[in-house]
Amino acid sequence: PPSGAHVPAPKDRGYTNEQDGHADFNRYAARANTAPGYQYTAPSLTGVNSVLNANAKSALDTGAAIVYKATTHPYKPDTALYDAAKMVTPLPTNKWWQNLIVSQGADPIHTYPYRITCLANSATVGFPTFQATTTSMTSSQIADWTISDAKSALTQRLVSGYDALGVNVTWTGTGGAQMVASFYKGMAFTTFQLTAMAPMLQTIHAITDVQQLALTVNSRGTNDESQAMKLARAMADKPSLTQVKLNDGSQWLVVSKPPIQWTQSGTGTLATSSTGYTGYIQLAHMGDNPTSNLNVLQQYAGTFPTQGDVTYAQIENSQGTSRASDIVMFYRTNTAAGGDSSSVYSTSSVSTAVQLLTFALPHHVDMLPTKALLSPGLSGYRCAKGPLTAIAGNIITYSQPLTTVAFEGTHTMTAADSAMVNAQLVKDAASVSITATDPYFFGKGVARLARLYQIAQEVGDTPTATSLGTQLVNYLKPWLATQTNSDPLLHDTTWGGICSTQGLVSSSDDFGQGWYNDHHFHYGYFAYASAILAKHDITAFAPLKEPMLQLLRDYANPSYADTSFPFMRHFDPYDGHSWAAGLFPFGDDRNQESTGEAINAYYGAYLLATALGLDDVANFYEIILNMEATSARRYWHPMRAQAAKIYMAPFIHNVVGIVWGSKVDYLTFFGANPEYIYGIQMMPFTPANTLLLDDAWVKEAWCPDGSTCADGMKLAAQSANNDGWAQFLYTAYSKVDRATALAGAQKCSPDDGNSLTNVLYWIATCGQQTT
Repeated sequence: PPSGAHVPAPKDRGYTNEQDGHADFNRYAARANTAPGYQYTAPSLTGVNSVLNANAKSALDTGAAIVYKATTHPYKPDTALYDAAKMVTPLPTNKWWQNLIVSQGADPIHTYPYRITCLANSATVGFPTFQATTTSMTSSQIADWTISDAKSALTQRLVSGYDALGVNVTWTGTGGAQMVASFYKGMAFTTFQLTAMAPMLQTIHAITDVQQLALTVNSRGTNDESQAMKLARAMADKPSLTQVKLNDGSQWLVVSKPPIQWTQSGTGTLATSSTGYTGYIQLAHMGDNPTSNLNVLQQYAGTFPTQGDVTYAQIENSQGTSRASDIVMFYRTNTAAGGDSSSVYSTSSVSTAVQLLTFALPHHVDMLPTKALLSPGLSGYRCAKGPLTAIAGNIITYSQPLTTVAFEGTHTMTAADSAMVNAQLVKDAASVSITATDPYFFGKGVARLARLYQIAQEVGDTPTATSLGTQLVNYLKPWLATQTNSDPLLHDTTWGGICSTQGLVSSSDDFGQGWYNDHHFHYGYFAYASAILAKHDITAFAPLKEPMLQLLRDYANPSYADTSFPFMRHFDPYDGHSWAAGLFPFGDDRNQESTGEAINAYYGAYLLATALGLDDVANFYEIILNMEATSARRYWHPMRAQAAKIYMAPFIHNVVGIVWGSKVDYLTFFGANPEYIYGIQMMPFTPANTLLLDDAWVKEAWCPDGSTCADGMKLAAQSANNDGWAQFLYTAYSKVDRATALAGAQKCSPDDGNSLTNVLYWIATCGQQTT
């Protein structure tokens, strides 16, 4: 396949809803009419100094008008799926819950551990089970429960608001019937708030037992009698609990307040005599040890989130010279159930309120203090990213380690290496030609040119650097300053973003970027090239600055106050990485393939902000960059021992091709060759790759003994016929064996976004150091 063609046109992906397939809610949304482009205002969190004020206008937003020609999008947002009075442009295009507002809105979302669908008159809740082969780990697409109104009173459902972590869905109907759900990832209970309804629960399984439970109060270990008494009083106000057993062997906890006396009807229906019920219902699967898990679940039943947000704390030196940022995810909860509605960062007292019962992903657990993990916890819960670990609290704080990556490599070139690189640089600089007309391949080409320009500056080749700098300006100018290229970028005022002309003509063109697929991949290359130019020739960059800042705001906007672009279009703070997929519906939920290009997107953003002296923005991007890299190492680049813990045998590899919301694949969108799978997670090679490629992983993934790991990088490189994919793998191998890597890489023909100069430079400055 053509190098870099990692996201084929959506129509060619071959995924359908039926195929498993390889290949602020009301209180905040009500204020939407106070300002054009309003999304929501992030609440302040006492005790935490944020790295930047996301509620203020960003330094990227100069106040200038959008320079790209305005147009409307051919795919109009469907106001039958969301509340247009409360959600206005800029609209989200890549949220984890995006399935709710694209196509028919009927495709599932995954809240870890649950699978949710939201139909016009009901919602379904499923507890996916996972199965694995060597090429994929997939989950069951089963709706275990359907919650609806027995009188069929619900007639419409709308996404009625969202915030940094979740989404609000409201169902309405006749007779004042209403159902509201706030979906957040990691919640142990899925909650529905009901008004004037006749609630009915239906399962596809057969109900074998229904038992009303007596509540047990547990003070959770406090030795302070007064605090224990306060906690007991809070627990006394807890809702009723019903344990339901199904014939598939699963058990569920059904929570209600005011209490509902459920009556079984037929084999799979729970009903109530109430026709005007107002209260809430929660559903929780009881895992693989219902007896033990029940002791935990009942202590936290009745508390649910009503608002969520994230604070990225100021960067601090945590230990010696190491640097870190506290990532604080915090929730406000329902006060009626005893939930804590405050947003206080820390307190030494035992809360009298019942806290949220939440699940942490494996990468959270890696960075959470041990005391934050619930003991005893819950067992038998997982998602596509691995086992879920229970924690209790309305505030989840973990310390994200930060590794600073500069414009230059991690170590200085020797004189001999500098001469070797410079000799090849002169050859590559003499034949620069970018003929691509689409934003993705042009972006790769112009970033390749920028790499040559940066390297020329580092080796001190002034004549070559001057020539390359001039070419860089000349190539960027038609795309950014004059929009005279053959596929000009346009300002979509419908959703709020910048898309290519051809991409807006057809959803299958330009890799679906007109439908907001992969903007961070595409525009990350522009950001990197612009950062290099701004660093070395700010005067030449001046006429390109405003168009580039607007392009950066398209995919990495750090401000909720921006009325043109959504906040951080792709990035998911709970998962710690970005999602692609745009406005396309997928039965397997959102996905991301190329972690290398995602990292490049935030590396380019960080470098550009740094070159322009925008320190707060640069610090924010450095945090996002490191979060993206951390999740990439954990879920796409695992050590085999880690893979065995988070995935299921026989799906044990050193690399994953595509991570979805509900499954993982050992393949790419353009083929299943191992060199593609490894290579797409590495490209492009810049100093930022050192965040991904640690020595231990490279050594293990190379796997010289092909009889023990046929999916190792060595065999993949040897089978790739000395092409650009093989060169990526040899370049990575230089982390542990410079000589072998150098010999192998020099035999290969570079990818169209790469050059032999860049390969030699990376080996010399980021690979194994010579003595």
